[in-house]
Amino acid sequence: MRLLLVTPQFACDQAGRATPGGLLQFSRCLARALASSPRLSSLDVWCQVDAPHTEPSIREALEPYLRRGLALRVRGFGASRLSLAAAMAESCFNRRFDHVSYTLLNQAALSETPGHPPFDLWQVGTESFRRLHSFQQRVMRRADRIFSISAHTTRLAASYTPGLRDGIVVPLCAEPPDPDWQASAATEPAVLTVGNMHASLMYKGHQQLIAAWPQVVSVCPEAMLWIVGRGDGAPLLREQARLLPPGAARKIHFFGAVADSTLQRMYRSARVFALPSSGEGFGLVFVEAARHGLPSIAGRYDAAREIVLHNRTGLLAEQHPHDLALACIRLLKDPELARTLGDAARRRYQDYYRFEHFRDRVLAGMELLS
Repeated sequence: MRLLLVTPQFACDQAGRATPGGLLQFSRCLARALASSPRLSSLDVWCQVDAPHTEPSIREALEPYLRRGLALRVRGFGASRLSLAAAMAESCFNRRFDHVSYTLLNQAALSETPGHPPFDLWQVGTESFRRLHSFQQRVMRRADRIFSISAHTTRLAASYTPGLRDGIVVPLCAEPPDPDWQASAATEPAVLTVGNMHASLMYKGHQQLIAAWPQVVSVCPEAMLWIVGRGDGAPLLREQARLLPPGAARKIHFFGAVADSTLQRMYRSARVFALPSSGEGFGLVFVEAARHGLPSIAGRYDAAREIVLHNRTGLLAEQHPHDLALACIRLLKDPELARTLGDAARRRYQDYYRFEHFRDRVLAGMELLS
């Protein structure tokens, strides 16, 4: 089978370094999984946003996973929708592919191209969390298969657009390779949160965590809140923290975007991970925290509850400062409980969320295993 994967962005720079971000990690892992399939004769990876000069680094990132004999071609379109559409029209006219896999519904509009081959479509979260217009619904009906990154995403999409087919749920994975890991004997009394801080993504719970910190330090004076990420909402959050009582404000640290090596050290050093979001389509950061043996504090109502098991691998909490403060205090004051939950989270990661698990789920779902 000759397969085309169309993705918004692979995001590897010329040095081969991967840009962090949930959708980007998903795209890279999906391409790696497909590259290992014994059923494919060729794999083309089209990246709408990546520039053409990044094509060699994208190919290099895929080669360790490439099945011997598989023809691999990579194209970056430099954010040109017109070039992408023209390439699709040419490939359909010349029947270059037997099947197409789209990682975004909006890109799957290209399936309307005359002569388009059968295609699969992924539901990855927020673009499905609204009522789809008639054209999008038609695209979804025409798809051979629909895959969803979580049961929550499938349910919520159906609630906004009744009548949609349920997606085949394929939970995501942490991006390979696994870092060197060993249980830390001594962690700092810190709660780590990692996430975009765009004004449009305030559902992630940064404001509520910051508001919880005076209550946390009243019980745990040494407790620190480490905030990693960037976005146009960061100045608002910094100002919110600055206006807290000085004892709490001094314990909140904004790190911005950090290098991957720095982030790995922070995961190893913190005692707790927290992202009390209300709108995650999956929540790869919780998998990353589990990979490092950290218990997580997550929201009760989005896809995170499929990853974080309450009182088993972490705690689920209301997105309210008082509830979040109680959860943070419970884990900060009881290092043994935090270690027990973190060890269980690590085991769950090893049993369910490694790349090998994702690869097998993808290839089985797409009937590309053998």
